[in-house]
Amino acid sequence: MGASNSFIMSYLFKRIFIFILLTAPTFASAQVQQGRVLLMNGTMVENTLWEEKDGLIYIYDQRTNLFGKEKTYAIELNKSEIFSLSNGSKEQILYYQDTMLGDYYTTEEMRMYLAGAGDARKNYNARHISAIGFALCGAVGYLVGDGLLVLIVPPITYAAIQYVGKIKIKEKYMSDRNFKYNDLYAEGFEPPARSRKMIRGALSGLAGSVTGVLISLIKNQ
Repeated sequence: MGASNSFIMSYLFKRIFIFILLTAPTFASAQVQQGRVLLMNGTMVENTLWEEKDGLIYIYDQRTNLFGKEKTYAIELNKSEIFSLSNGSKEQILYYQDTMLGDYYTTEEMRMYLAGAGDARKNYNARHISAIGFALCGAVGYLVGDGLLVLIVPPITYAAIQYVGKIKIKEKYMSDRNFKYNDLYAEGFEPPARSRKMIRGALSGLAGSVTGVLISLIKNQ
């Protein structure tokens, strides 16, 4: 009877040990960690909670609602949307060069490209585009005075103009002045900055056109 119990205990111990070995990687991969997440659009998410689970990356964003209650929102991302995950001083790079998928840059080249994209998203405000667009389209709206086309054509035209020309990268936009003459940095900076110019151009132009038309209608009443 004692030998039978000993055999059963030994069998159970082995099964539990095998189960722990098989499930340990799963538990480790599902562990919530705190650190930085660098996205492939150049955005750096600082001091956030993230977790790798079921082949996806979950970023947990804590926000306070209108009632002052803190809630946690999970943002689900594919690994292809993330350049790297950092936990303290350790960085896990998910990006890899694959010319078949169009990823021609090496890891360090892509890091430089994303530095430009991140600085553009964070620091390039294009306020001068908004000011000029509002003034120009406002003047056109005031002079024409009425009509649906004057509310549409000038803003669209002004936004389209922002697609032309070179983006000037000033030092105040750069997180590091050593990026000043780096072509990869400039290449990454250009798309987000260009997009912001066009959006600001369209919105400010529309606001200017509406304002100009309204002033003209009030004046001519």
